[in-house]
Amino acid sequence: MKKYTSLALIGAIIAGITGFVSLDAISATSLMTMQGTSDMHETGLMIGHVAYEVRGMDGQIKHYFQSDNVIVDKGTDCSAQAIFNDAGSDVCTLGIGGGFAYIAIGNATGATASPTNTALATSLSPLGGEVKRSGFIDATITAASSPSLDTVVSIASTPFTFIELTSGTSITQSGLFDQGTLGGNMFSIRDIPGPTGTGLPVTSTDTLSVTWTITLT
Repeated sequence: MKKYTSLALIGAIIAGITGFVSLDAISATSLMTMQGTSDMHETGLMIGHVAYEVRGMDGQIKHYFQSDNVIVDKGTDCSAQAIFNDAGSDVCTLGIGGGFAYIAIGNATGATASPTNTALATSLSPLGGEVKRSGFIDATITAASSPSLDTVVSIASTPFTFIELTSGTSITQSGLFDQGTLGGNMFSIRDIPGPTGTGLPVTSTDTLSVTWTITLT
C-alpha cells in the first residue's frame, strides 16, 4: 500500500512540474518582453548633444552646427564616483564646484574625438589646442515628469568672444570639464566639422555660443 501511495505522490509531483513548464512556455514571450522593457528603462544611459551658434558683428547667425557628443571614459568614471559617493576611491576627484560646469573650445587641426580622450586635441602645424574655457555654468535640470519623459540637463555658455584675434581661426573641438582652468576631468567631447569640414570659422567680431544637453534615460 505504501508503495502505491509513494508512486502516486511522485506522479502528482511530476504532473505539477509538467504543468508549470507548460505554463511558463506559454507566457515566456510576454515575460521576456516585460523584463526587456524594464531593463531598457533602468540602464541609466547618458546621451549628450551639442549645439554651436556663430553670430557676426550684426548679431545675425553666420554658422550653426549640432550633433551628438562622445562621453569619455573619465566622464563615466566621475559620474559613478559622484552618484555613489565612494569617498575613499581614487577613480575621480571632481574639480572646483563639484561638477562638469565648464565648456572649453579648441582649434587643433586633425582632431578626432574618442572615449579615451582626457583633453582637447593639440596640433603642431598649424599650432592649435584649447583656446578658451567658459566660467562656471549653472546647469538647468528638467526633471522627468512621467515615465515616458527623460531627465534633461542643459549647460549653455555665455557667448565666447574673439576680439584678441589678429586673424581668423576655426573652432574644431569642444569639451565639457569640471574646472575653469586648463586641465581637470573631461566628461564629453565633440569634433566640429563645420561648413567646410575644418571647423567653425570665427573672426575678431564674431561670438560663439555652445549649448550642451545631457539626457538621462
